[in-house]
Amino acid sequence: MKKIVLLYGNTGGGHRSAAQAIAQAVQMLYPDRYETELVDGLSNAPFLINAFTETYPMWVNHARVLYALGFHASNNRRRVIALRNLLEPLSEKTADAIVRDHPAALYVSCHPLFNHTIPQALRRHQLNAPYIHVVTDLVTGHVAHYAADVDYLIVPTEEARDEAIKNLVPPDKIAITGQPIAPDFAQRAEQGGPKLRHELGLDERMVVLLIGGGDGMGRLEVTARQIALSGLPLQLIVVCGRNQTVKENLEFLNPRVPMRVFGFVNNIPELMGASDVVVTKAGPGTICEAFAARRPIILYDAVPGQEEGNVDYVVKNEAGAWCPTPWAVLKQLKQWLAQPEALQQMRQAAARLARPDSSLAIARVLHRVVQSVSDEVAPQMTE
Repeated sequence: MKKIVLLYGNTGGGHRSAAQAIAQAVQMLYPDRYETELVDGLSNAPFLINAFTETYPMWVNHARVLYALGFHASNNRRRVIALRNLLEPLSEKTADAIVRDHPAALYVSCHPLFNHTIPQALRRHQLNAPYIHVVTDLVTGHVAHYAADVDYLIVPTEEARDEAIKNLVPPDKIAITGQPIAPDFAQRAEQGGPKLRHELGLDERMVVLLIGGGDGMGRLEVTARQIALSGLPLQLIVVCGRNQTVKENLEFLNPRVPMRVFGFVNNIPELMGASDVVVTKAGPGTICEAFAARRPIILYDAVPGQEEGNVDYVVKNEAGAWCPTPWAVLKQLKQWLAQPEALQQMRQAAARLARPDSSLAIARVLHRVVQSVSDEVAPQMTE
C-alpha cells in the first residue's frame, strides 16, 4: 500500500476538516491501495509561524482590523515570494522533518504555508513524490494558495481557477472539484436529520441552526442572544464549537424561543438535516456543507479578505443572504417566516450549487497523480 500524507494547520477548523474529508474519500474509493496519514505540519513550525497559528482565533475575534491589514498587505505574489525567502531559513528544518518522518508517495496540502517549503524539501532530498495543494477558499483566497511550482492545484470553483491562472498557475495543472466535505455528508443530512429532529423534540416550526465554526468565532454569541430573545415563532440550535465561554454564557440565558446549546459536535450533517435554515460565518466548508444539505444560508460574519468573496458567491447565486448585524439576521428570518416561498427558492438555489461528491472527485485526482508517477505519464485533469 502506498501512503498519502495530508498536511493541514490549525488556523481555524477548515483546513483540518478538508484533510479529514479527503482522507475519508480515499479510504472509501481505494481501501486496498492507499494508507492516509493526517499531519499537522505547523505544530513544530518556527516560533513566528507557530505563534500566529496558535493565536489565530484571537486575531479573528479581537484584532480583526490588524488581521485585515496583514492579509491585504501580504496578498501580493511578489510579497509572498519575499516572505517565503525571508522565512525559508527558519522553515527549512520543519519541512525536512516532515518529509523525513512521514515518507509518502504523495503529499497533499490543505494549507498554503506548505506550498513552498515542502516542494523545496522534496527537491533537496531528491524524492520523486509529487505535491498537490488543495485550495480551501471558494473565491478570494490568499495568493499564497496559487503557487505556480506545485505539481497540481485543486480548486473549488471556476472563480478560484481564474485566480490561479492570474497568478501564473498553468491551466493544465488545475482541477476543479468543489470544496472538500465529508463524502457521506449529504446522505447523513437527508437520512439522519429527520430522526435527530424527532430526538430533540423539535416541532413543525422553523428550526434555525447557528454555527460559528469549529472554534466558535465571530459574532456567534451576540447573534444567538438576539435570536433567542426575539420571541419569533421558531426554534434555535446553537453549536459553539470549542468556545466554552460562549457555550456557558448562552446556557445561563433565559430564552424566549426554544433553544438547545451544544459545544463541539460530530453530527453537523444530522443537525443541518434537522434544520430549515443555517446561520453561519462565511467559512467555505460550512457554506458547502449547507449546499449539500440543501439549506438556505444566512451569513452573519466573514473573516476579512479570505471569506469576503464567499459572501458574494452565496448572495450572487441567490442561495442565502448577507446579514452582518444581529438585527439584520432577525429581519431576514422574519421575512422568510412571512414568505416561505422565498425560503424555498433559496433552498433550490443551494441544491444547485451543491457538490456532495467533491472529496471523491479529489480522491480520484490523487489516484491519477500517483498512478502517473508510477507509469511516468502526465495525468490529464478532467474534473
